[in-house]
Amino acid sequence: MLKQDYQTWMDQVEPDQDFQARLTEAMTSEPVKTPRHTFRVLVAAAVMCGLLGITAAAYYMGAFEFLQEQNEYALLGMNEVYETCAQPVGVSVTAENGDVFTVDRVATDGTFCTIFYCLYVQDETWQYAPRMTLCSGGEDISMEGYDNSFENQEYLADDHTLYGAWRFLLRTPLEDGEQVELKLARYGDAEPGELAPLLWENTLTFSVNPIQGEQFELDAVLSARIGGEPVQVEAVSLKRSPLGTLLRLRWAEEDSSEKDWYDFALRDGDTGAYIPYDQVVINHYWDPEGYVDSVYELYGDVSGLKQLEIIPTTSVGGVSPRQVVALEDLPSADSGNPDGGYAPASYEAVDGQLIVKMQPVGAVNAWYARLLNGVYFQDAQGEDLFEDVWVEKIKNRSDGTITVISTPSAESYARDVDKVAQICFFVQQYKLLEGQKAVIRLDAQ
Repeated sequence: MLKQDYQTWMDQVEPDQDFQARLTEAMTSEPVKTPRHTFRVLVAAAVMCGLLGITAAAYYMGAFEFLQEQNEYALLGMNEVYETCAQPVGVSVTAENGDVFTVDRVATDGTFCTIFYCLYVQDETWQYAPRMTLCSGGEDISMEGYDNSFENQEYLADDHTLYGAWRFLLRTPLEDGEQVELKLARYGDAEPGELAPLLWENTLTFSVNPIQGEQFELDAVLSARIGGEPVQVEAVSLKRSPLGTLLRLRWAEEDSSEKDWYDFALRDGDTGAYIPYDQVVINHYWDPEGYVDSVYELYGDVSGLKQLEIIPTTSVGGVSPRQVVALEDLPSADSGNPDGGYAPASYEAVDGQLIVKMQPVGAVNAWYARLLNGVYFQDAQGEDLFEDVWVEKIKNRSDGTITVISTPSAESYARDVDKVAQICFFVQQYKLLEGQKAVIRLDAQ
């Protein structure tokens, strides 16, 4: 298939001879060895990457175009935004060993900075992707240790070429035309019991032109009894732009520990529409005054939000039950909880993967988005199917839909895929504490 794609492409364009020779070698040589699970989508931790089959046309694309062609899920809800806001950069830096790192495009506002990049390496070692730190004026402005802010993407196009995207959460906003430094560090394979050796360090500099966003300084306190304990939370700020909306809440130090995982629902006070969200996990720094900030990203169109309601939710019952939905009943709006939750909207099995889209229904909190797994599969008799399953959960930031991609072992997939009759998922039963909500007016700022 790759050779056919290559020939079709060659009939349409005439690349330079050096490029043509490299393409010919790539398409006629032995295929790249892939791990047992080859994912259509790879959500990578900072040091993980995988191999995907690609067409020959991808070799001459920029990183942004390459990811659009390859990634069917991780840019859900963000494609049009990045098409509009991602600005061409096209700057590269070459390491002493010949590795080349290129920033193709960048999209930034006062809160986020997403870079689309390509790394070409001389060797064929992909144990570690580059470590990246964003600086301005020599000062680190990228938050360390955060999660859930972006499904980071890394794809191998061939033995030497990696395409990726990385979303930084910024400590401080950037000014129009400001020069930033992207500090890079690439590490090699580590021997057992030893640290990975540093292969090279380098810095790449480029300017940014942030899109305009809004920041609202909030002055509201949420007081509730959750799980039988008193909780008091201060609403600090809300930052809003097309690239993302963040709500910052502040807990007293003595109330922080586990309480910042207590859940709440968000609602538009004018329309009554509930707003899906998830917590952005960062390294919390204890302020001398004694508090901890928690950050939450809001999903869906909140550009016209003028009145935000924060409504505490409290769990009802003990162990979370399982909700079962037959394939023939999809799409389902039954979350298993009267006040709200997530329910399966669609299912498909393709390329060794089981793909279920879970849609928010009613008053949703962040409980389901936090689960490591999301769905399970049963036959008509209610017996569980599939073994050795790798699970990825990818959020659609335009509507809060969560796509759950399950990749079982090849043997398990072949054995069980035709037996799937039901989808089941865990349900957190909770109720809204309407009488203890906080109401925040944004139009008064």
